[in-house]
Order: sequence, then C-alpha cells, then structure tokens
Amino acid sequence: MEVATIETITCAETYAIHESYIFPADLNNGGIQFGGKTLEILDANAGLAAAKFIPADLSFVTAGYDHVQFVSPATPADILKCTSYVTGTHKRAVEVFTKFATFNKDTKIIKPAFIAFCTLIVTDELQKIQFPKLIAQSDEEKFVCGGYENRLAKRETDLLDNKKILSHLN
Repeated sequence: MEVATIETITCAETYAIHESYIFPADLNNGGIQFGGKTLEILDANAGLAAAKFIPADLSFVTAGYDHVQFVSPATPADILKCTSYVTGTHKRAVEVFTKFATFNKDTKIIKPAFIAFCTLIVTDELQKIQFPKLIAQSDEEKFVCGGYENRLAKRETDLLDNKKILSHLN
C-alpha cells in the first residue's frame, strides 16, 4: 500500500477551535479564569493543530511557550473561544499560534483575551522530516507567519541563555 504525502497545507486546514463556558471551578480568587486552566486549554488545542499538520506516523511533544500574554480577563459572563493554527517549522520543530477571545453573553461584545506561541518537537529520531509547505491566506495568517523567522531567531537566543542559567543551578 502506497502512503500519500501531503505537499502543501493551509494554515486554515490546521485550525483547532475550542469553545467553552467558564465554570466556577475554573476561577481564581479574583473571580476570573485561572491562568493554569487557560494554559491547559492552550496545550491541548495547540496539540490538535499540530496533529493536523505533522505526518500521522510521527510523535511530538510540547517543548515550550513563547510570547504568552494575558490581554483581558475571562469571567463567568463569557464564552471562551480558543483558536490555534500552525505558523512555521524548522528542523524538528513546529510553531503553533493560539489566540483566545471572550464573548460576553450579556453584552455580546467579543474581546481578545490571550495570545501565545507554542513550540512542539517531533520526538522520532529521523535525519530529516519533510513537513508540508505551509500556506498563509488571511491577513492575520500572513502577518503572524511573516514574523516566524524573527521569533525563531529569538527562541534560539533564549535557548542559549537558558543553557547558561541551567549550568549555574544548584
């Protein structure tokens, strides 16, 4: 049986979307969604986006989060929407952008709530991984994907800094 290879994929084809109410058990002592709950949703959703992109026979894990920013709080009056999609690749790494928005059930106002980039690493020991060519189509996708090389360079610098810190830990 011959295996089909996906040569190109759009960012939209990697979209993973999660929507949910904000329940009392998800709140911190300030009455807004606990950051840890937000990160739990982020990790699962980013993984789904990566799974739509990474060839099915490869395994991967979360390696890190970058540019994590809480923009506005999510409260029990909101419906939370999380959207993740692939924005770049390098060697064994896949970057996924995730954005959260709140939809206030009373006012019907939609507000950005959180953004982050997640790096996932293929764990299979391969000399080379042939990822599909990623195609950005919307203005947002083109903007976010267009910044990938700069984020990659910063990530590589940060990894070197982390190695220095780790070498000095007790």
